[in-house]
Amino acid sequence: MAPSDHLAKSARMLASIAVVVAALYLAKGVLVPMALAVLLSFLLSPVCDWLERHRLGRIPAVVATALVGFTVLGGAAWMAVVQVSDLAPRMPEYETNLKAKLQSANAQVSATLGRVTRTAQGMSENLSPVELAQAPQGTKEWPYSVRIISSPASPLQVFGSMFGTVLEVLGSIGVVIVLVVFFLIRRDDLRDRFILLVGQGQMTLTTQMLEDAGTRVSRYLATEFLLNAIFGAAVGSGLYLIGLPNPILWGILATTLRFIPYIGAWLAAAMPIGLSMAISGDWVAPSLTVGLFVVLELFANNVLEPWLYGKNTGVSAVAVLLAAVFWTWLWGVAGLLLATPLTVCLLVVGKHVPQLSFLNTLLGDKPVFEPAKRVYQRLLAGDYEEATELLDEHFEHTPLVEVCDTVLIPALASAETHWRRGELEEGRHKFILQTLRSMIQERGERQQELHKNESGEDVKEAEADSSLADRTGLPPLCVLCLPAHGEGDELAGMMLAQVVDIRGCVVETVPATATAVASELVNYVEQRNADVVCISAAPPAAVAHARRLRMRLRRRFPQLNLVVGLWNAPGDLNEAKERIGSDARTHIVATLKNAQEQIRMLVEPRLEKQVQPNGEGVVMAGACK
Repeated sequence: MAPSDHLAKSARMLASIAVVVAALYLAKGVLVPMALAVLLSFLLSPVCDWLERHRLGRIPAVVATALVGFTVLGGAAWMAVVQVSDLAPRMPEYETNLKAKLQSANAQVSATLGRVTRTAQGMSENLSPVELAQAPQGTKEWPYSVRIISSPASPLQVFGSMFGTVLEVLGSIGVVIVLVVFFLIRRDDLRDRFILLVGQGQMTLTTQMLEDAGTRVSRYLATEFLLNAIFGAAVGSGLYLIGLPNPILWGILATTLRFIPYIGAWLAAAMPIGLSMAISGDWVAPSLTVGLFVVLELFANNVLEPWLYGKNTGVSAVAVLLAAVFWTWLWGVAGLLLATPLTVCLLVVGKHVPQLSFLNTLLGDKPVFEPAKRVYQRLLAGDYEEATELLDEHFEHTPLVEVCDTVLIPALASAETHWRRGELEEGRHKFILQTLRSMIQERGERQQELHKNESGEDVKEAEADSSLADRTGLPPLCVLCLPAHGEGDELAGMMLAQVVDIRGCVVETVPATATAVASELVNYVEQRNADVVCISAAPPAAVAHARRLRMRLRRRFPQLNLVVGLWNAPGDLNEAKERIGSDARTHIVATLKNAQEQIRMLVEPRLEKQVQPNGEGVVMAGACK
């Protein structure tokens, strides 16, 4: 795509987003009740389905579900109103304690600031005086005082100011209830119409999108409601034991505000903490109240949420915070409560609609890069520490050979390919190779220490068997890893030497700097008297380099067992076998795991022959001879 076309496409996308955001803002009076009704329908539809499966008709099931659901919500709201009405007359009684605590805190702060001020004044006395600029003098005339007296409001205005907001809230609640009932009754028909209008012939894609959104949102809302209800009940019970008045009110408030992501629980904690300071003459009740909310929030985040959620919503934590800010700016308090469910819906749309796939990238919590690309990107950025941390995370849960095949080898292949194409500068290429070498060597040292700690007796036995083998004149089994061309091939050979862990066999990696010419590699093999030779070849010219080295080795050693590693080779290896040349003693592999298995198959028959008279195997150590 030409740059002008790309810019035009981006401009159209930004213009479309701006139009959609403007429409959402201007139509919030209509869209907020509709969004609330849709989300409540997602929450209540599983209950309706369950009742219908138990042979209750559609309309009776919907009416029963809506009646129970809205009765519970209305009862909680009415109880909260009663609790507020009971608390309001007693608030002046708590004013004295609150003022005393605030004055005590103010006195401590003032004393601290006074000490700081005196210290600063003492330091300023030792400084040289500085002439201060004269401030401009004002005039002696004083302006006239102006006061605006508004006319008294009419009775109609007083009634509107008192009851307008209440009527607006009640009207919105009524609209939401009616919409929920009709959405639940006509949910199948509405789904079909939505698929016809939005799907544009893609029935399968739209159906999957609706099922995914419904499942995620329903699971999130049901689980969040259950979790917040448990949290609110625990808050009310704890505050009752502490002795705080109206604990039911604070439990309901905690249940409601905890729907706000991350900060809702602490908003709910602010008022009980303030009330505990007002009713208590000491700091015991405030400390217990703060401790109650801290313990409950930690328990909910680390125990209840992982147990109840199972699979999360798929939205990243940063996306949840940004979505909360965006929807609050767009729709106010209602947008703050709806932020997470609406963001989940956007994530599902981005997952299933290719044109909106950027939403899945921006909002999702899954890594956008596979492990090899993540490590390679950190190496490109020169971040050795983070690349090492990512690699250590994989080593904790994944075998060494699998990490090398899926992370290190692809990262090495990317560096070599980009360098050959001129996309990677020389200094950066050397840094990446040196970093990979350090990682491989460090991992090899850790592996040796682990083996020594876990099997100290086996090491002693191996040394004894090795000395006995030397006395009997048995030849050691030697596997040589030869780089086909450069340093990248050598690093891959080092990885192979680490993963080939065969008792009685020595694996040696030949440095690329010591054998720059293929003829020198052939002589090196002859000097070491190798039993198996593995040719290590990394992209992009792996086949050509491996073919040249294989031909030289085969002319000198017709009976030598060869393992040709075309690391990270894509697709089928049949074409590569034809180009390189394959015979009964040449084995071509694409992964370290396959190379490990092939080497084991070649050396184990010879190891079985080199046994002691008592039947115990001989373990050789050291370098190839």
